[in-house]
Amino acid sequence: MIKKIISGGQTGADRAGLDAGKFLKIPTGGYCPKGYLTENGYDLSLKSYGLVETESGLYEERTLKNVLFCDGTVIFCNEDVEGNIIGLGTTFTHQLCVQYKKPVIKNPTGKQFIGWIHKNKIKILNVAGNRESQFPGIYDKTKKFLIENLNK
Repeated sequence: MIKKIISGGQTGADRAGLDAGKFLKIPTGGYCPKGYLTENGYDLSLKSYGLVETESGLYEERTLKNVLFCDGTVIFCNEDVEGNIIGLGTTFTHQLCVQYKKPVIKNPTGKQFIGWIHKNKIKILNVAGNRESQFPGIYDKTKKFLIENLNK
């Protein structure tokens, strides 16, 4: 059902989404800050995933474009004891999804994720979440989850 996976290209969950797409031979894309900026600096390899630079280097601009361009966003992130997202950028992504009434799911189980995709008829999936520096290991966890569940 998924026709394209997009993300902002940041280290961690975003990059895992793009790599899972490549592994599954699902087209990838999305928007990233000018200069292909990530927390590790400029990463021109993002061009190979089909990412397009925004006019500014602001993360907020690319986040908004990705939320508006997709059919739904899956978020992989750290949470506090009350279930609140840890990370300002990830929180902002969730807030935009709610504001623009875009389907969003956070840290789903495989069954929840597949059900959400079908219920919301997700064709363009935005993968978002914490940077690797905020949640060490999120890249591996996210990539494994997406490959296992989108390969069914």
